[in-house]
Amino acid sequence: MSRRSLLCWIVFNVSMFQCFNIFISCDKAEQSYSNHIARLTLTATNLIPQLNSSLNNPGEFCTITAHNNTYIFHSPGLREDFVYERSELERKSNYVLGLSGLIVGTPIMAEQLSNQTSVVCFDLACPNCYDDAAVTRNLTLREGQRAECSRCARTYDLNTLGVVASGSAGRSLFRYRAQYYPSGNTLSVAN
Repeated sequence: MSRRSLLCWIVFNVSMFQCFNIFISCDKAEQSYSNHIARLTLTATNLIPQLNSSLNNPGEFCTITAHNNTYIFHSPGLREDFVYERSELERKSNYVLGLSGLIVGTPIMAEQLSNQTSVVCFDLACPNCYDDAAVTRNLTLREGQRAECSRCARTYDLNTLGVVASGSAGRSLFRYRAQYYPSGNTLSVAN
């Protein structure tokens, strides 16, 4: 094999290896988000105590569910839920709160390869009950950044991207893409 042929072979194989690594990296990034649909935009988040606290304080989380023409926000540290009456425009929008509702908050630790914490959003449905028995069992938000399933007895750690913290091994919480814009007090969830 000539030097030129050898050099071409090395360049080709290195390029193929880099492309393969990029493909695998993209695949892993995509796997971290659910294929289920979630779509919600909320403005004036600063007027909703549970949500405002969850978006601006690492280690705080709240749930968002819908009932008739309202959104209901719940935090484990507060006695009262906050009920938000949806506007006419919001009622006409195509919001989808995942399978069962949403858990929104800011983990204490930054994600891997990031130097700052960012808002995360998970489905309120237990992923293992859903996958194993097609049951959309709502999780219960607990103190200590945990979510618990009363059906399968698993507890999920919200600070470590929803991995199973106790109970039988299983999949992590279904995660959705979320963006928080503090200057406009806007939360956007879109998957």
